Amino acid sequence: SAANGTITGGSGKIELINKLQDPKFTLEIVKKGVTTGENGSETQTLLSGVEFKLERLGVDGKPDTAFTAETKATSSKDADKGKCSFENLKAGIYQLTEVKTAEGYNLLSEPIQIKFTTDGECYIDGVRDTTNVASSGNTYTMTLTVLNRKNFELPHTGADAPSLWLLVGLPALVAVLLVLVFRYNKKGGRRQ
Repeated sequence: SAANGTITGGSGKIELINKLQDPKFTLEIVKKGVTTGENGSETQTLLSGVEFKLERLGVDGKPDTAFTAETKATSSKDADKGKCSFENLKAGIYQLTEVKTAEGYNLLSEPIQIKFTTDGECYIDGVRDTTNVASSGNTYTMTLTVLNRKNFELPHTGADAPSLWLLVGLPALVAVLLVLVFRYNKKGGRRQ
């Protein structure tokens, strides 16, 4: 019984157990396109309509089929243009794959590995990220900026392949024929 703020009991022993809650994580993605100007300067613009797939990896390093995260497209709203996020993630290792990019840009060549630990640490491809992580209570938000470059097209200069073969091949063919004809005539011209 409790009287005057004093607790008395049979054993006189009170055991309080506080269980630490597992942290939750939010992966926020900012999608930007990079364009290189003629003078070598780079311009970055936010891209909308880009889709990512997030998969949690199992102990074997393969995607865990029990975990499902929707593929999310980056929002085209002005306020959130170029942004999308995956929320309420648990500690573990994830694989982020870009499945669709903006027209004229290259997709990421390979997935990005994201790791969240029970201590609230965030890793990108094995490197701990401390600068882009914010925490609020038991939730950690990591902001990942993903850059895509424009498709690189070679400028069309000079002749195309078929005309190049004609320019090189025809004179070579004529030269070989002349040599053969000359030799044939030389051999045929000998009389003994």
